[in-house]
Amino acid sequence: MPPSPEITRLISLLDDEDEAIAVSAMAELLYRDRELGSLPGELQESDNPLVRRRIHQLEAALTLRRRRRDFLTKLSASRLDFIDLLIDIHLQWFDNDSRLDLQRQYAGFQADFGKSVIGSLNDLAYVMQKFGFSAETETTLKPENYCIGSILSDKIGSGAVLCGICLAALGSPRNLRIVRAWGNFAISDGEQLMIPVDHWQVRGLPPLREVEFFEERALLKYASVTLFSCAVNSDSFRYVLTILQALTGRDDDSPLGCMPYPYHPEEATAGGEPPGNRL
Repeated sequence: MPPSPEITRLISLLDDEDEAIAVSAMAELLYRDRELGSLPGELQESDNPLVRRRIHQLEAALTLRRRRRDFLTKLSASRLDFIDLLIDIHLQWFDNDSRLDLQRQYAGFQADFGKSVIGSLNDLAYVMQKFGFSAETETTLKPENYCIGSILSDKIGSGAVLCGICLAALGSPRNLRIVRAWGNFAISDGEQLMIPVDHWQVRGLPPLREVEFFEERALLKYASVTLFSCAVNSDSFRYVLTILQALTGRDDDSPLGCMPYPYHPEEATAGGEPPGNRL
């Protein structure tokens, strides 16, 4: 199906020497991205280098928008690919990183991990210590602790995400579950706990009433929401918006409607009350 006259007109502005005109056209094309079809890919072959450069910029922006739009759908699916979704979470923060590079990075870790015989929590603790991994307490001040690429590179991360990575590398055995006890994330075999933030120590399981169980989906939601809190703490409007878009599945600025000032200033100044006078 040929592009509409309006899309054709916007595409024709991509070779305009005036950068402001081209940027405005790209913004409108992004807004109407569902109408573009295969057109951006076709225009990559343009003879005009200016058009090719701007189409590459447009495609990069489209990729980010679609990634955010698809995250909630993947997270809500009946079957999850835990590592793929951890990579999605990483790319919410480090959005210029390559998915393929992250997949290769995890595959390398998994290959090394698979060389060890792991039959107990003590074996798992030994392997993670041998690899040099350490866990930090949960925080909204270190977004890299929730990004799988940074964790595998730096050998340090959130105890929650490290628990998830361990189980994924083990093939998610049925006898092991992620729990939170004594305020820390851990892996339980039903009798004992291995606690990453406690130097991978293995301890006896406390009474079940004191244990909170986390399935993969809940852990991924926890990591995503914590990353969003990191964005708020860093006062980064860009990350607040883009991560909120991923969490809601909306790729416009409508998710900000649930946010307080300064992210949703229209609500903050409703009735003429200055935001500085509000609690």
